[in-house]
Amino acid sequence: MGALKRHAGKAAVAVLALVLVAAGVIGWGGFYERWQTRRLVERACDGVLPVDQVLALLGEGDLTRGRLDDKDGGDRVGALDDPKTGLRVQCTVLREVERNAGKPVRDGSVTVTVSGVPTPNREDRREGLYPGTRSDLPPAPLGQGWNGVVSTGADRAYTAVLLDCRGRASDLLVTAAVEVEDRSLDNPRHRLAFSRIATATATEAARRYACDTPLGRPLTTAPPLSVSKDEYVAPAQARGTCAGVPARDQRVARAWEATGGPAPLEECHLGDSEGHPSYVLEAGYGPYAEEAKYWAFERRGEKAPGARAGELLTAGYWTSTTCDGGQQAFFTVVPAGGGAYRPAEQPADDVAYERAALKAFAERSAKAHGCPAPPAPPASGEAEQ
Repeated sequence: MGALKRHAGKAAVAVLALVLVAAGVIGWGGFYERWQTRRLVERACDGVLPVDQVLALLGEGDLTRGRLDDKDGGDRVGALDDPKTGLRVQCTVLREVERNAGKPVRDGSVTVTVSGVPTPNREDRREGLYPGTRSDLPPAPLGQGWNGVVSTGADRAYTAVLLDCRGRASDLLVTAAVEVEDRSLDNPRHRLAFSRIATATATEAARRYACDTPLGRPLTTAPPLSVSKDEYVAPAQARGTCAGVPARDQRVARAWEATGGPAPLEECHLGDSEGHPSYVLEAGYGPYAEEAKYWAFERRGEKAPGARAGELLTAGYWTSTTCDGGQQAFFTVVPAGGGAYRPAEQPADDVAYERAALKAFAERSAKAHGCPAPPAPPASGEAEQ
């Protein structure tokens, strides 16, 4: 009997030892996985990502890292003031979910881009100089002391922050596109977390690349959702980015706008009485002015004009001004639909309306930014000098 007890005791000890070893292996495996995941995020985007915030969004499970497709295979090319190849940093961190479970393998991602402004080598970016806002309606100003914009749609939020690097030849544009299926944008806490990725990255990027710049306040309130198709006003009631833009009978009876507040990108969308789009007005400052000129002229094989206003090569008009510090501002009005070509004989009232709408929009925007008023676009085919 005593022998049986001794054998049973030894067996229990052996089982307990195996359990402890297994628990230790599992615990070590989990610790190693978390350490590996943290290390992946720490190394992404040249080390400027806010690691804790990214992990709070995506979790500490299986994450993978997308890399910028350049010849060196790294996240960073160029330098901030490099006259030939400006700074360009980009990375994507993706969440992986259970495979073969009827769900997408990747249901969450954070994509961050840090760009030196302006872009000296445009051959590197044939599809555009800077990330777009990914929205069909006006982006909203980020506010809270940041020179930035926020665009939301479906389950994705896009935030851009422009930093004025004093004493440097280049500025910094930091963008973050965040998409997480289980984080609804209707929840202000989620929108706040998404935009904090951009502002925290901008803060670290300013330090890492020696950009002496005033930073905004830590975000405490969620940025607004982008205006929806149902959130329109009559042009006469516009108080934001469409303020002052005239109506035009039933052809321009609705306006979609962002709230007021300086931002590097402003838009006003106009539509007819049934809600069909009619015109899009856009104001771009700094990198967004550079981007707009690139698409309007250089992308089409034309040199950027030395004039201050004129007709666009396809349809619509443009005007421009130079703000304090030499920052460029570029304003356009185009018929909705994009890429529509100017008719051989455009009706005089269409020309008059487009010029009047652009003049009102550009003057309001420039004044809000403390910039000189841009000239009205000319009615003839000759550009304003």
